[in-house]
Formats: sequence, C-alpha cells, structure tokens
Amino acid sequence: MTRAGAIVALALAACGSSGEREASVVDAAPDAPVVGSSLPSTPGVFAPSLITVGAGTGPGEVVRADGTTLGLELADTDTCATCHPAAAAQWGASAHSFASFGNPIYRQNVERVRRELGRSASHHCGGCHDMPLLVDGLMAGDVPADDLRAHSGVTCALCHGVTTTTTDGNGSYVLRAEPLPTPNLDDAASIAAHRAAASVRPLGSELCVTCHRGFLSPDLGVPVHLAGIDEPTAWRSSAWTGNGAGRIDRVEPRTCIDCHMTREPALPGEVSARDGTIASHRFAGGHSWMAGQRGDADQLARTQAMLVGAATVDVAGVRVTSPGQTPRWSLPADGAAVAGGDRLELDVVVRNVGVGHRFPGGTLDMQDTWLEVEVLDAGGRRLGASGLAHATDADDEEAHVLRAYLSDEDGAIQEAHELDRFRAPIANHTLAPREAAVVRYELTLPEALPASRLPLAVRARLRHRSRTLRMQATICAEARTAAGARFLRGAVGARDAALRPCAAQPITLVASTELVLDGEAPPSARAAWERIYEHGMALTAVVSERLEEAEVVLDAALAAAPAGPPRAMVLAQLGWVASRQGRADLALARVRAARAELPAEARPAVLEAVAVDALSRVWRWREAVAPARALVALADGNAAAWAMLARVLASTGDDRGALAAARGGLRWSPRDGDLLRTQATALRALGSPDADAALAAYDRFRSPDLAATVRIACARSSARCAREREAGHTHALR
Repeated sequence: MTRAGAIVALALAACGSSGEREASVVDAAPDAPVVGSSLPSTPGVFAPSLITVGAGTGPGEVVRADGTTLGLELADTDTCATCHPAAAAQWGASAHSFASFGNPIYRQNVERVRRELGRSASHHCGGCHDMPLLVDGLMAGDVPADDLRAHSGVTCALCHGVTTTTTDGNGSYVLRAEPLPTPNLDDAASIAAHRAAASVRPLGSELCVTCHRGFLSPDLGVPVHLAGIDEPTAWRSSAWTGNGAGRIDRVEPRTCIDCHMTREPALPGEVSARDGTIASHRFAGGHSWMAGQRGDADQLARTQAMLVGAATVDVAGVRVTSPGQTPRWSLPADGAAVAGGDRLELDVVVRNVGVGHRFPGGTLDMQDTWLEVEVLDAGGRRLGASGLAHATDADDEEAHVLRAYLSDEDGAIQEAHELDRFRAPIANHTLAPREAAVVRYELTLPEALPASRLPLAVRARLRHRSRTLRMQATICAEARTAAGARFLRGAVGARDAALRPCAAQPITLVASTELVLDGEAPPSARAAWERIYEHGMALTAVVSERLEEAEVVLDAALAAAPAGPPRAMVLAQLGWVASRQGRADLALARVRAARAELPAEARPAVLEAVAVDALSRVWRWREAVAPARALVALADGNAAAWAMLARVLASTGDDRGALAAARGGLRWSPRDGDLLRTQATALRALGSPDADAALAAYDRFRSPDLAATVRIACARSSARCAREREAGHTHALR
C-alpha cells in the first residue's frame, strides 16, 4: 500500500471532519457516481499569492497607451483625495498605508523571504502588502527605495478595485485590470458608474478575509503547511457572528467594518460623507508601534483607545496551602486568609471581552502582550513578582506573554519571524473571542511574616506592545544598514514620513486589578459568581489532569449564580468538564439542566456542542447525529461545528452525509486538515474518481508529521518552552 493509501485507510478507520448538506451529494441516487470535490484554490501567475488580475494578467503586463501602469494607478492616492480628502487623510495615518517596503518592520520580514526563499517567493507577501510593486513586476528585482510604489501599501484603488473574493486567504481576490471609471461631477450618470464600480459594500467583511487569513505552504518553498494570521476563523466562529459554540454568551453582532471603520467627522469637501461623517479609513487596531514610529499622536491615541479594555484581568482565585494542611480555595481571592509559611497559588484570569478575533491579533509570533503580577506587604515591600522586567528586558523569559511560539526543526523557538524556518507551533497563548485563560502564579510566604506586614496587596496588569523587543532589535539593526537607510529616506521623499524604528515602542495598559489578601476586601464592581464562572471557564481548557479543579470552581460559581441565564452559563461549562472527563450521561444531564434555566425559544449552540462532544467521546455516534445536525443549523459559520457533524456521520457509516458536511465546512476554511481528510476518505469510500485529488489536497495541507518531535525537542532544550507549551502552566513569583 502506498503512503497515501495508508493515510486513507487509517482515516477511514478513525473517521472524518466537517461540512454542510449539499443536495447534489446527499440526495443523489444511491448508485450514482459521486464526483466533485471542494479543493483549495491554487496560485496563478502571481504564485504563491492567490491574487488574480483581470483575466489572468501577469506581472508588468498592464501598460496603458500613455505608458502608465496598473501599479502606478494603484499607488496614486492623490487623485482620489481630490473628492475624498477625509478618507485619504485617514488612510494616510493607517497601517494599511505603510504596509510596503517603506515600513521597516515589514521590509525586514520580506527581505528575509527574498534572501532565504528567492525573490519570487516574496509574491506571497506582495499579494496583500505590495500590489503596486507586484503587478508591475518590481518584486522580482531590486525594489527602488525612492519609488512611490514601494511606499504605498494597501491603497484606495486596490480595495475599491476588487471585484470578487474567496475565503482562501493569501490574497484570494480578483482585482480589475481596467481603471475605475472617473466621475464627472457635473454628470450624474458618470458619478453613479463610479460609485457602482468602486463600491465594496457587496463584499463587506469578505474583502478583509482575503488578506487577514494567511498561511505558509509548499507553494512558498517551505516543507510544511502552517496556518498564520487568521482573523476570519476566529471571528466567524464567535459570538460576534452568532456562531459561537463554546459557551452561552450573547453580544451584539459585529463585523470587521463595525469595529475598524467606525464613523467619524468628515473634512469639508468629502463627497462620500453622510450626515457629516465618514466610515473611518484609519483602520485602527492594535498596531501602536507604527503610529509611534511616525510620531502620530492622534493615530496612536485612537489605537490605544481600542486596546484599553479589550481584555480584562482578574485575580479570580487563590489556593492556600498552610504547612501540614490540605489546600483550600478562596473564590474569588479577595480577602483570603494567609499566614507566614503559606504556599499561595494565585490564578490570574485574562479574558478577551471586546475583540472579534484573537487578542492580540495579526502575526501572533511577534505579539508582545504580557502579564505583570506582584505581591506586596502592608508597607509596600515586594514579596514576589513576575513580568515587571519585561518592559525593558529583551531577554526576559519569565513573564507570561500572549503570543504564539513557533519552532524550527531542531526545536528552537524563532524570535524574529523567521518564517522560512517555521516547522511547527509550540503554543498559542493569544485569546479567541470571548475566551478566558488562566495563568497560575506560585509564591511561598516568608515563615516570619508578622501581622504588621498584613494585609497583602496583589496587583495584576496586562500590558501591550506591538512587537517583542527581540523582534525590534532585529528590525532596528536592519534599518541601520545602507539599504535600510535608503528606504527610510525614501519614505520621507515619497510620503513625508519620518520613521524611527529604533525608538522605544509605545506600551499600552490594557487592564489592571488590585486586591487584598488577609484583610477587608473592597467591594468588587463585578458579581462574585461571574468572576468565579470566568475562572472555571478558563480552567476547563487546561490539561485533563486538572479538570477536577475546574469542577470545584464551577460548582462554587453555580452555588452563587442567580437562577436563569447565569446558572445556565455555569451549567454549560460544567457540561464541558463532564464531557472531557468521559462522563457522557452527566454532561447530558447538565445540558438538560441548562436548558431548563432558559426561555423555551433560547437555543444556544453550546448545548448541542457539549452533547455531541460527550457522546462522541464514548462512541455513541448514532445518538450524536441529532445534536450535531442541530449544532450546524445554529452555527453555520463555525467550521469546527461542521467538523463535529462530519465526524459523527462518518462514524455511523454515512459517507455521503460526511462528504456533504466536509464540503460545508470547507466553504469557510478551505485548508482545514480535518475537513480535507473527511472529504478525501468519504470520496474514496464512495468510489469517486475525485478521491485522489482530494487526498492530495489533504496530504499537502495537513499538520506536519514532525510537530510532536519538534515540541519534545523544544521542551528538552528550553525551560521556557517546557513551561509555555502547557495550557494552565505555573509561573514563580520571584
């Protein structure tokens, strides 16, 4: 048997993945041949980027009669500014407008790709960052430092020139090759034609998906497929779209545009203004460093305003172990009794409450959002701390950082976005939308701790910096080379922008809290049951050996929660705990109890998800079919929900149903390894001639074989790696 055949046989034995009902498959005659697979898009002439220009126009092929090129048209924002001065001014302050070689952060990354993988490989970056350069063929050679096209980034004519999109990512859009029709302000018909051609309203947030989902693959010249930036998956499967299936959690629906293009007052002469306002083209998010480099105080303030309160931090519980006694929980931690010689385990809970994708987002391996925790006595003397040095020490490896860790093939964590060397993810401590995570801090109090030194104060702060100091050091060094200096001068000439990549980055205080141990605790602004619930929610995600801790905490939350939705929220999380413990009947009982606390019309997807998960873990596949179908009906945009349905149907022998489910999920996540595997195995089982192509797609985009080996090597060689690769790990307060 071939290696590919062995994969199919094993996958058929273990079953599948994700998707949706398709009439062409499900309703076909039982003996009809099954053809057609949902395969990821393949790169064209701009490979490895997935962009298409017009009808397949290649680099440098669009030249107008007057000698101008498509790249020059894309870089021309001044023409747009004559009618849209507010939009142009806002865009000029945005990270979008500094997405190309004039940005020293990006230039260091893309030049490494060009150096290590070849210049054509940098088309991978160019499809989203450098269209003015890419379409004119300039990325295949030496990029001129004084050319406007190298300093234009994501321009007006790019976003407003996209005609269609797919959910693939890596620049999965079609850009019109012809110029946008120029409006004549005295001709209503020409204005209407311009508006119709330039409107992005039909695309909505799907336009953002094309570039805010990225991945590495063999098309780039690396031997593995790895998901990278992926805001769409997190957002689409979240409460913000109504597709959340992790908890009972209702929020007002929000899109990319709702958050990143809020309306603000327009400048005089802005023809697109409505009631004196315009959808902001600042695209403010978390990139405070870009605004800081340019000394743009207004853009920095707007960016930091989005960061403040995006996540919360709470010292949600403490477990105290006195000498010779069993541990005791204080939930919440406020006012817990402590004494000299006690061992404290402080659980700090961080929750993403306001961001519709992962927090922090973007390129997760470069993010630098960290926790500072300290314990002080009544006189202000510090007894222990973690993370305080992180603001200035590039070599600090003790702090808990909300970032992703990726490794090379030898198990060494890559610190400067060396994507050509990425082979496997080690850990990802960024937070999905509305998700909570727990970080444990351990401290043994001095044995001689007199009452005069009590009470103790515990302070926790969550701080954000756009990039790690190690990353900044690499960028700063590159900026000081002759080439780096040329591009900094070019930014001044092309954009009148003086950038300072070596200056200190802005640091934003996202959230903070303080509480008292062994003293009278001031009243909290939040209900105790809610704080304990978030603590239990976070513990639910840690390793199975600690699930009993989650149950203890959630039982305390249940005892404190008022009837109705609050109790249902806690019961749903207790259902997850029971499911992961393999106690299916208890999980189902908790689901029923949660339903009883809710109005009859309320149908939170999480209750179906818990039922499917619990039944699947004990191989009660046929019982799981109904809740799995109900789950995708409630959370159509959640690819993981489709994966649950596909796995259940495949396990009952319903290959046609599993195939339809896989295809449904692949609409939203075309390179999901589980979904591709289910599709391939179902097609093979059904005797489809498309099975080989589907299997080849799975083999190309599945998780790397060496991932486990790399993680083990990383843990053996690095204490930080050994700690950070585990969810719910412990940091010492030193």
